[in-house]
Amino acid sequence: MPTAAEPPATVGAGLAAARRALAARGDEPAAALWLWSRILARPPAWLLAHPEAPLDSRAVRRGGKLLARLADGHSVAHLCGSAPFLDFELRLTPRTLAPRADTETLAAAALDGLPRRARALDWGAGAGTLALALARARPDCRIIGLDRMRGAAVLARANALRLRLRNARFARADWRGAWPAGRFDLILANPPYVTPRDPRLRETGVRREPRGALVATERGLRDLRLIAAGARKRLRPRGRLLLEHGAEQADAAQRVVMRAGFGRARTLLDARRLPRACLVRV
Repeated sequence: MPTAAEPPATVGAGLAAARRALAARGDEPAAALWLWSRILARPPAWLLAHPEAPLDSRAVRRGGKLLARLADGHSVAHLCGSAPFLDFELRLTPRTLAPRADTETLAAAALDGLPRRARALDWGAGAGTLALALARARPDCRIIGLDRMRGAAVLARANALRLRLRNARFARADWRGAWPAGRFDLILANPPYVTPRDPRLRETGVRREPRGALVATERGLRDLRLIAAGARKRLRPRGRLLLEHGAEQADAAQRVVMRAGFGRARTLLDARRLPRACLVRV
């Protein structure tokens, strides 16, 4: 990826420049492979095996544009139009939240103990991240993914079609309104939970993310409260509610689910050993 001072002439130089740019803004330098793989339409393994391969002028220009957009706060995932999650690739648009490694905690917990032929509901499905992870791992289960943005449901359906998944369906709906009919073995959500004045919203890689997928009022707890309240009567016996929350919201999330009529929830830690989600059973 070129810099204004010295455009790189080879794949290896381009990767090195991209790694420096990513590290400078606090991103994982390994994402340089993901970016250049998209620019050159080559798999990452090919890039690593051919560091001496020359870059043509078109690749240099495109790399320069992406570097400028990185500096302007865009995430790597949105620049590429896709992102990896677990063992699959997810197509994205600028209006859908890019999946985070933290959300893998939710996926693992959702799959752990999921009964055979279960019916699961993913609120705020976005591009389909969690719903598709469940559908891929458990073809015997029926997964419903709902999002209030029509474009998100369309994108999630396209991701399901590309992954050849027939046990996940997506539609437009809002947890502030009517819930789908029937009961579920699992209700999970990665709702907005960032407070409107959180300084992290100005960070590189976050400030260009869709605010509606990040920010909630009532100290970031409004949507957690609404989902917990609605879920209480819509879970089957022994059904589970699984909610992602901020690392500093573990105690508040416990109070939210208890006030909704559940017992005490189990707090789940992410890969960095930070509180990331709460899990409660009926």
